[in-house]
Amino acid sequence: MALNNGASWASTASKAILLIRVLVGWVFLSEGIQKFLFRDSLGVGRFAKIGIPSPQIMAPFVGVVEIVCGTLLLVGFFTRLATVPLLIDICLRTCP
Repeated sequence: MALNNGASWASTASKAILLIRVLVGWVFLSEGIQKFLFRDSLGVGRFAKIGIPSPQIMAPFVGVVEIVCGTLLLVGFFTRLATVPLLIDICLRTCP
């Protein structure tokens, strides 16, 4: 009586990866849209408050990057390439 755990594990792993990809894509897409909808609290105003240079340029740029790359993650196109700008975004956001 042999169990085929490899196939069921692969199926579960692919479902988990899909779920994570969709959730991360949705978060970045919504955050990018909010940078344009709520300029004072989440966009230019927030960037100026935390001391990012040229907030009038950087906030829309980061918003567009988050919208484009988040959409790519949601749709499933160029997922590995789309994660690079998002990782840079996360790393620069956490640096003091």
